[in-house]
Parts: sequence; C-alpha cells; structure tokens
Amino acid sequence: MSYPKMVYLVQRLYRRTDAEGMEWEETEIEGVFQAAFPEYSVRLSMQLLDGHVLGSEDYVLSIFSARGLKIEEVSDVDLAEDLADSYEVMKHLYGTARRKAMGVDQAIDLILSCLDQDDISS
Repeated sequence: MSYPKMVYLVQRLYRRTDAEGMEWEETEIEGVFQAAFPEYSVRLSMQLLDGHVLGSEDYVLSIFSARGLKIEEVSDVDLAEDLADSYEVMKHLYGTARRKAMGVDQAIDLILSCLDQDDISS
C-alpha cells in the first residue's frame, strides 16, 4: 500500500524536530513519545522484533484523535515503498523525539555546568 501523505507527514516532523521547532513529550507508555496538535496527536514508538537483536526493531508513527482513538498507524516498513531509507529516517526521528521528551540536552548542560563549577573551585 502507498502512503504519500504519511511520508510527507514523517518528512515534515523530521525537519521540524531537527530544527528545534517541535515539542515532544513522554506518554504514559514507556518508550512512546508524543507531539500534540489541535484535535490530534502523533506518537512515535519502537517495536522490538523477534529475538530483540539490535537493528531488529520497527519504528511506528501513530495518529490519535482528541478522544484518544488511534486513527492511523504506519511503520518504517510500511513507508519503505514511498520513502527511501525509511528505517533510518524513522530511527532518527524517534531518537531525536526521545532526546527532546526526556530532556537529555538539559541534563547534559546541567551536568557540564556542575563539572565546570567543580573545576573552578578546585
């Protein structure tokens, strides 16, 4: 099945997330991250495949209505026909969304600031 609109959505999310213009947050489900829009939200998740071997995961984008109903879902495998390197694109999007939702950059900045203060006081 072809998913041209979903490909466009993934590409737009990818660009906005990389450009610091997209807010992601944790959800009630560990490892699932969400960006909210009026009336809808999108969620990114990673699903481990058989054997749980590194590189054997699928990345999934889901769209939910304001009532919490899942109205669409596609994986990197679904998008492969229409999106070159769909696995790499979705993996990067998931990783970047995760870092933003978990506040990784802020944590690193705070730790570095503490280390810098320790260097000054030594």
